[in-house]
Amino acid sequence: MNWGEHREKTIGVLVIAAGRGQRYKAAGGATDKLQAEFADASGQSATVFVHSCLAAQQSGLPVCVVTRPGQHAIRQYCEQQGIATVLVENTRMGESIAAGVRHTADWDGWLIHLADMPFITADTLRLVAGKVVEDGAVRPAFNGRPGHPVGFGRSAFQALSTLSEEQGARSLLVQFPLYTIEMRDETILRDIDLPSQLPTGGNNEVDK
Repeated sequence: MNWGEHREKTIGVLVIAAGRGQRYKAAGGATDKLQAEFADASGQSATVFVHSCLAAQQSGLPVCVVTRPGQHAIRQYCEQQGIATVLVENTRMGESIAAGVRHTADWDGWLIHLADMPFITADTLRLVAGKVVEDGAVRPAFNGRPGHPVGFGRSAFQALSTLSEEQGARSLLVQFPLYTIEMRDETILRDIDLPSQLPTGGNNEVDK
């Protein structure tokens, strides 16, 4: 079945911000990694989460954030910005994705945007969203290495909405036709797992 001919499809961004960042803290991080601050290439200083969320906001696509009740700074930011928020108690990425997809059941497709990947740009989100098809998954790659965000069409709703595993939606990439976009932007591979991966070297952190 194809999308209705008389309406524009709605592809939205699910920002997954429910992890605990245990590797980051174990490596000496002074705070939750999503609250670590750094300045981007333009000199704008913000937390890891805000950089990631701003890209989603600037993409012009619908945005929904999945986070934990205890993430007060994230919840406050979303409230101030008018961003839909889904609260989960778990830290398993699959369950977080499922909760977000169920909350946005009226969307035609979903971009899974991980909040610890603050270098992904609004342009990349728009590009991947534009390639989402109803019956498959789409993923950008750099030099053959798969990156993020990963996009899914409407036919993946049932599978996405019942995810539970720690690996998130990775298992679904073998269940649906996968379309790859080869890109020249290595930021689709970069996440923040350790303080040393912050552009500042990991020393510019703030406690929230």
